[in-house]
Amino acid sequence: MEKPKQPYKSYKGISGNESFLLNLVSENALVVFGVEELRRLSGWKKTRLHNTLFSLKQKKIIVKIKRDTYAQGKDLTEKLFEVSTAAVIPSYISFWTALSFYGFTEQQIKPVQVVSTKQHPELKFNSHTVEVTAVRPEKFYGYLRVNGFVIAEKEKALVDSLHMPEKCGGFSEFVSCLKNAGGGINLKKFRDYLIRFNNKSMISRAGYLLEELELNPGNLQKYRAENYVKLNPVKVQAGDYNRKWNIIINQKIEIKEIR
Repeated sequence: MEKPKQPYKSYKGISGNESFLLNLVSENALVVFGVEELRRLSGWKKTRLHNTLFSLKQKKIIVKIKRDTYAQGKDLTEKLFEVSTAAVIPSYISFWTALSFYGFTEQQIKPVQVVSTKQHPELKFNSHTVEVTAVRPEKFYGYLRVNGFVIAEKEKALVDSLHMPEKCGGFSEFVSCLKNAGGGINLKKFRDYLIRFNNKSMISRAGYLLEELELNPGNLQKYRAENYVKLNPVKVQAGDYNRKWNIIINQKIEIKEIR
């Protein structure tokens, strides 16, 4: 039987078994750790492992993220994004959370919004919530790793949010974020990601908005919707028509208000 290592220095009043597990977590850089992973690393029997995890949880040193999965309590604030994307695999942060991270909105977003290719229930731990949106594998692209977590690129966060504006505060908020993004995004990449998303209604909306915001729509027009689509998809169908983009202008875009 392997002997417990020296006590984990960050905490007082913990047992040798608890110290040993915490050292394993630290040495293996585990932001989120599962029971089976710890059993493999420790060589312990399940009863001993579960009892030690229960004791650490009671002392609020670790927090249960989901079934048989934990994180250290101190990481929930310091590494919340890292914990969120490690708890849902595969996933990346997107929508309003990502737009806030990039400074495209001044809104303070409390839930962490992630995109995954798998259906996954919402996670709640302590005062935190992780909202998971499932997408088809072909729409799961345009992300990168930053500071240990996975997040949509600026351009893909905007594409995702245009697809589901309700997840970024609504259509008006999306327009504001797009304007705020302005020259801070790669417009060619934004257009390429839109085309790859393969949604003609979105392309019509994006092309119209880019022109209204005095940004370059590039070659988007040839990928536009064949029939007229509403600019704001959730508003009543009424307004003028824009033939270039096949858009029903059912919401006025007040450029001056968002500059």
